[in-house]
Amino acid sequence: MSHTITPEPEDQGADVIRFPGAPVDFTKEQLPPGLIPAPAGEVTLVQIDEDDDQEREELPAVIPATFRDPAVWEQRRRSLMHAAAFHAVRSPFYAGRAVRVAGIGVKASLRDAWSFLTAAEYGELSDKVRRTGAGPEHIADLRADRMRVAAERRREPMVVWSLTGISTYVASIAAVGQAWSLGLVPPALLPALIVLYALGRREIKRRTPEGTEFSIVDVPAGGEDQVLLLGADTIADAFRTAGLTKGDEEVSLVGPVRATANDAAEVTVRLPRNLKPSTVFEKRDALAAALQVDPTWLDVSLGDRPQTVSLWVASSDPLAKAAPSPLLDDPKNAQVDVWKKGVPFGRNRRGETVYMPFRHVNGLIGGTTRSGKGMSLRNIIPALGLDPRVRIRLVVGAKPGEHRAYAPITHTFFGKRPARLLELLDAMIEEADRRETVLEDEGRAKFNEKDLDRFPLEVLIVDEFPQYTLSKERIPDPSDEDGKRTLKVGEEIEHRLSKLAAYCTALNMDIVLLAQDPDANTVPRGFRNNTGSRTAFRTNSAVQTNAILKDGSTGAGLRAHDIKVSQPGVAIVDLDGAEGQLIRTFFVPDDRSEGEADPIAPVIAEGVARRKAAGRLAGQDKDPIEEHLLYFTGESSEAGGPTGSGRPGEIEGTTAGPTGLLADLLDVFAKAGDPDRLRTSEILAGLAAIDPATWSPDALGVEADDERGYGRVGGRRLADAIAQALDGTGRTLVAREWTAGGRGRGYLLAEVREAAGITP
Repeated sequence: MSHTITPEPEDQGADVIRFPGAPVDFTKEQLPPGLIPAPAGEVTLVQIDEDDDQEREELPAVIPATFRDPAVWEQRRRSLMHAAAFHAVRSPFYAGRAVRVAGIGVKASLRDAWSFLTAAEYGELSDKVRRTGAGPEHIADLRADRMRVAAERRREPMVVWSLTGISTYVASIAAVGQAWSLGLVPPALLPALIVLYALGRREIKRRTPEGTEFSIVDVPAGGEDQVLLLGADTIADAFRTAGLTKGDEEVSLVGPVRATANDAAEVTVRLPRNLKPSTVFEKRDALAAALQVDPTWLDVSLGDRPQTVSLWVASSDPLAKAAPSPLLDDPKNAQVDVWKKGVPFGRNRRGETVYMPFRHVNGLIGGTTRSGKGMSLRNIIPALGLDPRVRIRLVVGAKPGEHRAYAPITHTFFGKRPARLLELLDAMIEEADRRETVLEDEGRAKFNEKDLDRFPLEVLIVDEFPQYTLSKERIPDPSDEDGKRTLKVGEEIEHRLSKLAAYCTALNMDIVLLAQDPDANTVPRGFRNNTGSRTAFRTNSAVQTNAILKDGSTGAGLRAHDIKVSQPGVAIVDLDGAEGQLIRTFFVPDDRSEGEADPIAPVIAEGVARRKAAGRLAGQDKDPIEEHLLYFTGESSEAGGPTGSGRPGEIEGTTAGPTGLLADLLDVFAKAGDPDRLRTSEILAGLAAIDPATWSPDALGVEADDERGYGRVGGRRLADAIAQALDGTGRTLVAREWTAGGRGRGYLLAEVREAAGITP
């Protein structure tokens, strides 16, 4: 606090300065150097010797700040305690290593002693002389010299004393063990072990290359000096080296350095007035280099106070190992609230659990092959299954068998059927429109948690969705009255996705797409613009990273293409507006032998139990979306279909829809937009698209350009086929003629539905 005191003119030079007006009380802490407290309304000037003041200022500068910072000492204390615990746990391994080194010392000492007592160097010299071709007399002289030298060495006092000492030592140990207790033998052997260990270390050092270090102890995590000595000087130097501070600008610590993990420390830093936190975020890589750590080992976030940032620094890779999913520990007591918190997805560098949101937000997940997308689903789907208020609809573009374990908790599950996905999106649009009408009637903008009983949270997950959007399958164009024009299913799926994503989230309906190696053309722009949850695993380029996250992400430091191949499961997440951060998804084992149970099976079983108890298991509650699919396709994909494998089909005990020709007729009407009537020529074109081997002009023996002949022959064949399909049912279906809206002949949708056994 700065104090400026202006005395009255008559008080110049006085020892006491009085202030006019109301008295002011000063405390000792409020006064600047040179002033001491006095009665209210006055202060007394005290002169301080300049030499003493200079000595007071310069003395602390002699001691480095790292030895004066209490936060540094606290961090050192915690690190030493961690190191002590680290080595205590490993002490049995250290003892075993020491014994092995002592064993090497025994071998080396016996070898050296034998060589000395037998003058082994003369034997080596004899071999060299023999190889030179010298005469036998030279060899004999060397042997005689060897025997003489060996005899002299065995009589040397040092040898005699050594053998006597060793014999006495061994005899003493044997006597102690015989007379007292064998428990006293190990302590008595300790001096010998120390000597043998030293001999072993010398032998190991002789064997290993120069510059190689040997140690029987391990280096504990967090042993790097730059983290253990994280203090004011270290941080200030790092900010200056990174170019964040210049001149007389300084950063200061707010509070102590806190040990947040065994190998990490966290500290809050107050920035100079001219340094913005956003600038620190932009130069994180430079700051990490200044701190001599990998950029992924440094995390920077806003502090709790203005103009502060929180630095979290690790001395080893915090994401090197994947943490197991918390759902695996105790599935029966696992608490998952998808609405309020989302699903536990992984952990960030600080060890904190990261939740993927599903409340009013669409999601996009992408990355290269074997980067962790499949593991992300093993976290997401089982967690969603534990919340009965969520309906899971899983559509797989490739290898649906890998996802078969999830079938019991899904309301819809199928794979490799683009036309069925298009029908599913149409059903979801119908449901969205119905829910939107309810909101409009109630005068509300969006549903909330209380509405989950009426309108469960619909989550559509499409894995490998480019397999669908790039599909070459075609369907008749409902706007073409002649039935000649067709549409690409892939393009129609893109349009439906973009349309649904624009307004579905407020209606308790979310869409999550997963893509491999995406680019700007793979992800529909209309969907990406309405996506708030994005996850980018390892990508091949900046283009792919931006396609998953958002344009400009790489420039903001979100570089998923820099994630290493050796880091599966590591991803950059941008969750519902939160700043992108590096995480590693939880690990759920999936590598098992044939016949072994899936480790996620207990979680799925718990999800089934909870849903069954709440009356929300597939088949228990009314599901308008699956009812739509069953109505228009005649097949159910509820819980993965009849076999649970993702293959739709008829299910016994359900109100299965029509099959065969009648199902095809309904499908033709559905693809045309369900008009109240269709001409016979339009129906034949639609049937030909479904079953060309039966209904194409070639199959009917008619020229392709003979429309009149095709209608006449095909009409008779269609009437006969309908009569055969309805034989024994008591129902009929015949062609009608009409003049309203243009003269024509064909079939009415209401009559087709009635013939199929579908009542309004």
